[in-house]
Amino acid sequence: MAIEQASYTTLLKEGSFEIRQMDPMILAITEENHLDGNSGFSEIFNYITGYNQGSQKIAMTTPVINDIYEKSMTTAFVMPKQYAIEDLPLPRNSDLKLKQVPSRLVATLTFSGSINSNKLQEKQQALLTWLNEKELLPLGNLQLSRYNPPFIPGFLKRNEVSIEIQKLP
Repeated sequence: MAIEQASYTTLLKEGSFEIRQMDPMILAITEENHLDGNSGFSEIFNYITGYNQGSQKIAMTTPVINDIYEKSMTTAFVMPKQYAIEDLPLPRNSDLKLKQVPSRLVATLTFSGSINSNKLQEKQQALLTWLNEKELLPLGNLQLSRYNPPFIPGFLKRNEVSIEIQKLP
């Protein structure tokens, strides 16, 4: 059975770079303390496996998303499309929040391999350089999206860095 993925429409593709119109989504989101994402992942995994006010199980989706701010980061799971925010059980963990994210335009760079801060910085710079060449203005913060479990070998992993951008002219 295939794992549901966040949905989007590709508007432009050049090699590993894309401009996407992301569909609206609901995220279960929490603070993260390290780029490996273990603490946030565990909190949200517990939520979807029944540690919530309805003891309800929720299907796993991809990607797992890290919003990366200057001095902090978060981890988020995309909730399955079948749910409206009011249909999701409330978290038992007060650090975990449910958040509705509207449709937005993003620029994305897809790459493989394991993640570390140097690789993340390199990919972010490549994405920003590409946006500059396209004369597109980034908005907000960088996101790291991971599509595979940690036990998958690095060369098989699908990762993306993305950033919201201003509407296309």
